[in-house]
Amino acid sequence: MIDKDFTPEEKKATLGLAGIFSLRMLGLFLVLPVLSIYASQFPGATSFLVGVAIGAYGLTQAFFQIPYGLLSDKVGRIPILIFSTVIFILGSLLAAYASYEESIYMLIVGRLLQGMGAVSSVVIALIADLTRPEIRTRAMATIGASIGMAFAFGMVIGPWIAAHFGLAGVFLFTAILAAISLPYIIWGIPRPKVIVHHEDAEFTGSYLGEVLKNKNLLKMDFGMFTLHMGLTAVFTTAPLILKQFMDPKDLWKVYLVMFLVGLVLMVPSTIIAEKKGLIKEVKIAAIVILLISFGLFIKFENEFVPAVIAIIVYFTGFMMLEPIMPSLMSKYADPRTKGTAAGVFNTFQFFGAFVGGAAAGYLMKYGTDYVFYFLGLITIIWLLVVLSLEMPEKTSK
Repeated sequence: MIDKDFTPEEKKATLGLAGIFSLRMLGLFLVLPVLSIYASQFPGATSFLVGVAIGAYGLTQAFFQIPYGLLSDKVGRIPILIFSTVIFILGSLLAAYASYEESIYMLIVGRLLQGMGAVSSVVIALIADLTRPEIRTRAMATIGASIGMAFAFGMVIGPWIAAHFGLAGVFLFTAILAAISLPYIIWGIPRPKVIVHHEDAEFTGSYLGEVLKNKNLLKMDFGMFTLHMGLTAVFTTAPLILKQFMDPKDLWKVYLVMFLVGLVLMVPSTIIAEKKGLIKEVKIAAIVILLISFGLFIKFENEFVPAVIAIIVYFTGFMMLEPIMPSLMSKYADPRTKGTAAGVFNTFQFFGAFVGGAAAGYLMKYGTDYVFYFLGLITIIWLLVVLSLEMPEKTSK
């Protein structure tokens, strides 16, 4: 993503902020594939409380990411980044202590604190401060790619750390990752000469009404909500299904295959969507793949190989959708309101993560089938919404 068009200062800022963002997201992704297995063994832990613990970080991320961005306009980006990182470290340490003490309620509080350490809006604002408009999109893409790598490493490394050091070890490692980034935030990040509110990259309150009146943007928001609700719900439920057949320390093998298959199919599907102008068709195909995976989970939840195939199929659909969703959303937004549209879009994403964990935890007490019936129903509604989506006009370059 980084090429000769970047100045040395822009390259340093982009790579540094991508590193900070990926370390933070890695800390969150490490927990996702293992939390339901270990937290469900805590005294007094119900499936609902475990689901809330998994999704809790999304709730506070949804509430704090936009205010942090706006506050950073007034007091500076670096102070907010430092503050949010310290909060994230404290939340991770509390979650580690809660895991050691096996307290589900303390774990939920720790996860809420982790979400309060949201940095996405501030990092995006700082990237906008430190890059020229003509290369800003590529700088954002670099951050997006770093998040994808963090997701891959988290899904594979998380089960290994948990198997050797327990759930507390996963959260301690998460705190260490955030602490590693703190000195660079304080002393290494280039300081912008002037802090400017960038409408194309940041949330602007006066544009909120305009964004919420755009029916295509609202459809995209619902889609992002549904996609990440499904992700959290599946990883609240699927690890417990797989635990029936294999030692949790070996889960990383399933997740590695899952990620590699998803990655292999994501690249050509993204090229087809973007280069061939078939975004809607790829979206529809990927949503159908998600629905197939839910059907497989319902039909084969008590059989090992089909259950593994189900999670691989699910993740393939997810990986096909994840890169094209933000791209398509940006095409619907007016350049003036693009930052506001992205802020709303990301808020729906984080709130979806919370709802997915809580809903899956609640429904699991009736049986895992109910989780996938619920996801199937919401995803069918999403499919109908996508079928009615008006595609943006192509722009000539």
